[in-house]
Amino acid sequence: DREEEAGREIRLAIIGRPNVGKSSLLNSILGEERVIVSPIAGTTRDAIDTYLESDGQKFQLIDTAGIRRKGKTTEMAEKLSVIMARKALERADVAVLVIDALEGVAHLDASIAGYAVDSGCSVIIAVNKWDAVEEKETNTIYEFERGIRRQMKFLDWAPIVPISALTGQRVTRILPMAVRANEARNLRVPTAQLNKFFEESISQPRGGTAPAPVKGGVSRLKVQYITQGGLRPPLFVLFTSGGSKAGLHFSYLRYVENRLRETFEFFATPIRLKERHKVRKGAGKR
Repeated sequence: DREEEAGREIRLAIIGRPNVGKSSLLNSILGEERVIVSPIAGTTRDAIDTYLESDGQKFQLIDTAGIRRKGKTTEMAEKLSVIMARKALERADVAVLVIDALEGVAHLDASIAGYAVDSGCSVIIAVNKWDAVEEKETNTIYEFERGIRRQMKFLDWAPIVPISALTGQRVTRILPMAVRANEARNLRVPTAQLNKFFEESISQPRGGTAPAPVKGGVSRLKVQYITQGGLRPPLFVLFTSGGSKAGLHFSYLRYVENRLRETFEFFATPIRLKERHKVRKGAGKR
């Protein structure tokens, strides 16, 4: 199963609101007019998966437009874009979330991004139509990035790439990023390395910079060790003891996630954390 998984094509879904340039991006990646593009929102025909090989890596590109008829209301087009995105994300490994640089981040972008995270996909944010942004100063992309980070805090690990699907600017960066993201989501950390990580980052007193596991830090709840419980996306299990019940504080879990990311380079990929609590004998008895 592991071999098979490693050898198969990377399933890449291009997701986003209607008319942000998903089909243009797909065309640009493929280098040919394989998908009909129209400037009217929601005119793309049935979603058809396209297969591609680049630098020896096979890709299955999942198109999420799939809205059949013209004349759909904006509201209907948006509802359909969410339905199509959710269906595609169920099958995808990596999602490219396309955002319109001229319009900025919309509420719907954040909703679609949320579904990508829920589905466990790796995520790359492509800011399209960047070439059309007027009066670009050197720091404009950083300001735009800050805006994205502010509105989608839960995606602070997703890389942002400014592109132009129309001119092909920086589009070549997307497939190599998808390969990196796919490697990260399939990464199994060797036990010895994970134990070393525990010693240095979590175990007290050596992991001294770690925040208290519980809010206020008064509980006797203690993290005993960490194991990796799964892949795609990576899942880590924190075994706790002491105290009468489980309940690691979210700021502590956030700390662990950030340390895992830094140490093992989980590029563009969500990390799942789970707590398993061992209740002390006699705890909770009257």
